[in-house]
Amino acid sequence: MPTADANFSFPKSSRLKSSLLIKDIVRQHNAVLSFPIKCFYDIEKTDGQSMSKVAFLVSKKRFRHAVDRNRTKRLLREAYRLHCQELALPENISLNLCWMFVGGELPTLSQVDSASCQIFKELQPIINPTK
Repeated sequence: MPTADANFSFPKSSRLKSSLLIKDIVRQHNAVLSFPIKCFYDIEKTDGQSMSKVAFLVSKKRFRHAVDRNRTKRLLREAYRLHCQELALPENISLNLCWMFVGGELPTLSQVDSASCQIFKELQPIINPTK
């Protein structure tokens, strides 16, 4: 459960915007699946402080109406925002994530919330293999 003193913001600096970088992350095929979310990731060594950036992808093929795609992306962002503190990044590591919605029906917040918790649990040993 989130603590009261945690920062639950989702600033623009933690959004992944480069379409070339998003394509590279998806092409690498490093992924964690927790239905209905598939999370592609890329881990890089950096000189600065640790940082994570994320992009949210919803297919136009699955949801024809923009309203449905936008609602799904809003739910994904909300789940990420609430649970990103669970992911402890080591020093000098940059983590780029692409969350892709792979379900066929409109999700509920509880479905997306439980899937995001599972994704963070599966990503933690990948990022910190010693823990």
